[in-house]
Amino acid sequence: MPYSEDVEKRIQSFDTIADIISAMKAYAGVTIRKTEQIVPNVREYEKNVLSVLSDMTANYPDLPLMKRNREKRIIVAFGSSQGLCGAYNEKVADAVAEVIGDKDVLFVIGRRLTSSLLLRHIAFENYSDSVLSVSGIQAALEKTIVQIMDIYRKKEFYNLTFTFTSVFENKAQIVIEQILPPDIDRMPAMGPDKRTPFTYLNAEAIFAKALEEFLYISFYRCYAESLRSENWYRLRSMEGASETVKKHIGELSSL
Repeated sequence: MPYSEDVEKRIQSFDTIADIISAMKAYAGVTIRKTEQIVPNVREYEKNVLSVLSDMTANYPDLPLMKRNREKRIIVAFGSSQGLCGAYNEKVADAVAEVIGDKDVLFVIGRRLTSSLLLRHIAFENYSDSVLSVSGIQAALEKTIVQIMDIYRKKEFYNLTFTFTSVFENKAQIVIEQILPPDIDRMPAMGPDKRTPFTYLNAEAIFAKALEEFLYISFYRCYAESLRSENWYRLRSMEGASETVKKHIGELSSL
């Protein structure tokens, strides 16, 4: 039977772990609330930009849309660089394994996700760290877009697809979403029966700028969605760990 001093030391150790878990739960909760405030507004803005692209193609049918090799895609997978988030990265890695083809190029966001992919023998050419907070999205966004567009501009690729986790109605689900070329058919355009907008700017210049804005805001949304999902998983993982620690403390206190 252990000495009382040994038991007390073990209780103190579990108390320290409990404090760390509480801090992680608070951090995850704050991040979830911040991203929940951002995501609806970003989605609405993205919808408006997509509507502009739809209107432009309806009123200027001769706009040069990119015609490329439709078999080659860039797949961007959003994971995490931090741990303590349960099966978050494993589920993203499983989704990537199902959709990736031999000709696709994989761009990974999140150091922990790279480990999950390597365990599944999935190769990738580029990766960057995920963001740790809402304030870090802007800097990561600018760097990532430059890296991916350097690949996309080689004109070997037709499709840019995002793979990320989204939380809806308190359930996490994997989303595989085509970003480029934009799916403008899902937006109601003004149509040829309406007046063509009067502008002194070149239609191609407007379309190119709107396309750039659409790419930017789509990336921002996926970063925010992924950050929220990561901390959604983390919060639930910490809640389970908290119950386990309480159980051990209770058993040791009885002893």
